[in-house]
Amino acid sequence: MKRKLFLSVLLLIAALSAVSAAVISQPAATVYLIRNTAISTDELKAETERYRAMGADVTELDVLQTMINDEVFLQGAERDGVVVTDRQIDQMINSIYQNAVQQAAQAGQSVTREQFDAEIVRQFGSVEAYREALKNQAILQQYLMQERGDELADVPSPTESQISSFYRQNQQTFFQPECVKLSHIYIPKTGNADEDAAAKATLESVSADIAAGRITFESAVPEYSQDDASKTRGGDIGWLTANNASARQGWGDAFCDAVLAMKAGEISSVLESSMGYHIVKVTVHYDAKLLTLSDPVSPEDNMTVHDYIAQMLTMQNQQVLMSQLLQSMVAELRNEARINILYRGNN
Repeated sequence: MKRKLFLSVLLLIAALSAVSAAVISQPAATVYLIRNTAISTDELKAETERYRAMGADVTELDVLQTMINDEVFLQGAERDGVVVTDRQIDQMINSIYQNAVQQAAQAGQSVTREQFDAEIVRQFGSVEAYREALKNQAILQQYLMQERGDELADVPSPTESQISSFYRQNQQTFFQPECVKLSHIYIPKTGNADEDAAAKATLESVSADIAAGRITFESAVPEYSQDDASKTRGGDIGWLTANNASARQGWGDAFCDAVLAMKAGEISSVLESSMGYHIVKVTVHYDAKLLTLSDPVSPEDNMTVHDYIAQMLTMQNQQVLMSQLLQSMVAELRNEARINILYRGNN
């Protein structure tokens, strides 16, 4: 009798646990195209909070419909043979990281892989979540091209009237700030007072030799500069614009302003930045101006403002077309799928 009572208690505990688990993992909806997938209420609430944190004014039912669309689309892509491998995601992330490194270098800064990964975690919660987001985006693009690529090729081009109208409405944004193209001979600071003083003295001696004509700037670059990235290009480090906030943060206002005050062809004495010591040569100096439709969008770019606007409006047309085709594909997939919405919600 005691044993039966003990078993009854165990069965009651198991039943209560099952009820509790069912409540915790209660589905908000189920989606079946090639497999049955449940979207839990916890997942729905978390996703709704994510949208609201980005400033979106959405209800949970709005978000649930979006989650259903995502799930049915991913199942359709899998059914129709779309595959994105881990190696492809690795290549995408490496490419994004290399772009970040190049942008930081142009501002006199550096980005390590650890810093890059930390920023991913800050924005996405984890590296795995970031990889998942990239993978889903790649699947979307690949599936759309596979199924509707022919239609995507028919993107309407903007008319000359549309290009001119856009320029007139946004003319003030096509402003080229004062900018210089510069090369440098560079020795970084170490934080050791004696070593830094020696580095500065070395460049002061080089500067005196250049000024006296005993050595040229170009020949001094490979001999004295410790900037490995630029010394193979004659010290060329690209363009500095007056409004480049990241460059000012990396090098300091005093250094940037001193360089921007130089004329084309001028070679500086030793300039100190937050990062180190430089002898700078300015090769090109442009004053600030408002760009016309026929002007290049940047000093080293052959693309004119006209071409840039045409390209941008074409991309906008492409985005509209992609959105229309995507909605059409999702509608077709939803018609093929079995979707059961269980969540009613209050907001």
